[in-house]
Amino acid sequence: MNSNIYLSPHFKLNEFTKSRTARQHGIDNAPPPEAVENLRALCIHTLEPLREALGLPIIITSGYRCKVLNERITHHSDSSQHMQGEAADFVVQGAKFKDQSSKFKVQGSKINALTGSSKIKVQGENRRELLIKAFRTIILNDDIDFDQLIIYPSFIHVSYTSRDKNRHRITKANGHGHYRALTREEALELM
Repeated sequence: MNSNIYLSPHFKLNEFTKSRTARQHGIDNAPPPEAVENLRALCIHTLEPLREALGLPIIITSGYRCKVLNERITHHSDSSQHMQGEAADFVVQGAKFKDQSSKFKVQGSKINALTGSSKIKVQGENRRELLIKAFRTIILNDDIDFDQLIIYPSFIHVSYTSRDKNRHRITKANGHGHYRALTREEALELM
């Protein structure tokens, strides 16, 4: 299958299948047709409406994961919706940067990303502020449907399922493997 196909106006399949871990370990992360259709539904019902509401690009940091790739991911779940093409992790981009796992030091409107020995300067809003803006937009916008929404310290995980009714489950992760379920009101209050 052509990985350059558009799943929706702003999202291509290859954004959801690229993986440094897969590349490093020679893992074929090509999704089966059912997973591609699930990714298309995720884009249409969740990611496109979010991008439209924010008016900013959304950068997919993790999308589809085949079983072998999923097992290579630290803190993976054996029931991860990533394996069905129903989930994506993302950041909102006001500027470009290379490594989502980098540590960031905010200096005014610049963010310096420290990636090992190389330093990458990033212009734009504070990344955390953009994540919170996206998180609140998903919760408040009735046109954005989702199954799970998890805000991590450096990215957002969102899923959409066509198999069942979407649960609108909202969770906050503290980055140490601990999660806190939130009501809609609690989530809006915290953010």
